[in-house]
Amino acid sequence: MPLEAFTPFVVRPLIALLTQTFFQPDEFYQALEPAHHAVFGYGQLTWEWLSDPPIRSIIYPTIWMPVYQALKMTGLDSGPLLILAPKALAGVLAGVTDIYVWKFASRWGKEYGRAALFFSLFSSFNALALSRTLSNSLETSLTIAALFYWPFPSDQADSRNLPLALGLAALSCLIRPTGAIIWVFLGLGILFSTSQKRPQGWFSYVMENIVGIGAMSLLTIFAIDTIYYEQPTFTPWNFLRVNASSVSSFYGSQAFHYYLSQALPVLCGTSLPWVLWGAWSTNTRVGKSPLRSITLVSLATIGVYSLSSHKEWRFIHPLLSMFHLIAARSAVDQYRRSSQAKHDKAAGKRKFLDVLPTCWLLQLLNIPIIIYVVFFHSSAQIAVMHYLRSMSTEELKSVGFLMPCHSTPMHAYIHRPEVEVWAIGCEPPLRGQNLMLYRDQTRVFFDDPITYVVQRFPLSVDPSFPPSPLPASKPGDSLTSDWKHTWPSHLAFFGALIEGNSTLQPILEKHGYQKTWFSGNGWEEDEKRRGGVQVWSWTSGQ
Repeated sequence: MPLEAFTPFVVRPLIALLTQTFFQPDEFYQALEPAHHAVFGYGQLTWEWLSDPPIRSIIYPTIWMPVYQALKMTGLDSGPLLILAPKALAGVLAGVTDIYVWKFASRWGKEYGRAALFFSLFSSFNALALSRTLSNSLETSLTIAALFYWPFPSDQADSRNLPLALGLAALSCLIRPTGAIIWVFLGLGILFSTSQKRPQGWFSYVMENIVGIGAMSLLTIFAIDTIYYEQPTFTPWNFLRVNASSVSSFYGSQAFHYYLSQALPVLCGTSLPWVLWGAWSTNTRVGKSPLRSITLVSLATIGVYSLSSHKEWRFIHPLLSMFHLIAARSAVDQYRRSSQAKHDKAAGKRKFLDVLPTCWLLQLLNIPIIIYVVFFHSSAQIAVMHYLRSMSTEELKSVGFLMPCHSTPMHAYIHRPEVEVWAIGCEPPLRGQNLMLYRDQTRVFFDDPITYVVQRFPLSVDPSFPPSPLPASKPGDSLTSDWKHTWPSHLAFFGALIEGNSTLQPILEKHGYQKTWFSGNGWEEDEKRRGGVQVWSWTSGQ
């Protein structure tokens, strides 16, 4: 077995297990928390799961349910495996991306396959996101796998692989409905292919597979979600309908050029010069090729995504594998045309990686970035959960997070049903409220933290730490604003909260709280999340 075939299944799980940082809330709240809730009976379900109608399918969290079920049945859920086992599975699934990038590029020659794998393994964005439990990560793996089997109009690929390719594409769309954008463009390409290589009845064959696999996929997600929600539920429609409304803008709006000016450089990193040159050279060549189709589909997909007001880097993560294919073709071709290649050939040198030193040196510059995003960036948001989880039942009675919403994992890490855990919420305007005037709980709190604490917390601490009456809006209810808290045994918040509100510390100390834990968080772009994370414990009764 070649080295390339098993390296990803060592590297990706290792990165997953070593990752000690926080990237996006969805890796917990759209995956682990719902799975934890389904298996253990408790877990933090956000508005996407509890609104009427719900917009999230249970299909993706079901991937993690067997892991939790096995730990529950064996009694190992109280140990470190509760956190490590889902990470390991995420790492294995991430390795599929690297494998199919390598296999696809190897069609042009083994040197292209090695170059593509090199770009993928040393990608700083893959290190940041691919090995996490984000749905975008599995979507990325399924997308490149489907592309490998896809019968491109100019390709010699076996058309009998079409059902497999469509099945993988359909699964990626079930996990993230917006993934259909890629497959609409590619599907139109093969549906109306006029290549002489196509067998007679090609149009009918393609339509039969698209309709059959598409209908089966839609019926499957309808059935599974109907069983889960105990009422007829078609989440893809709900998801697209809500995200086409002003609700998506509630979580931020970006400029039209965001994906080109910011996301593309962040995703590609040091491979960007070869991606750009490869895309240009591929589309200026005469004739068609799978790589040209991939390039055009990537650009078209970015164009469609750019129409949405809310944009995030990870939304186009599935395109990164395509970019690595383009970069590999460009880098190897560049080397072959160079005087360095002629010199190496004359000297009888055999190279493992046929790219110029400039290329591989630039990719190696990603190593410090990879170390930073794996071990340091936003690490305090994960470290605080390990700290709280390590506390005894006598110590930890309840904990409140005075942070921007979804800044940390919840029950999937603490895993203590007897402990009340609450956090400031951020329910979007689901009832058509004016987006400019609407104020969610997070905004109300951070606009004036002192007033919030004085008005919504009792005058004194009850040492029995009873549950809070309404610590956050009920998920799915964007009309609630009469939040009421009881003082918990522990409070967790970012240092910026204390630094920006000088009178908050005296209030906490007056009520018997002291800072008992702190962890730095590295550089942070959100000013509300700066200053590391602090835990304040009630100590007056000790």
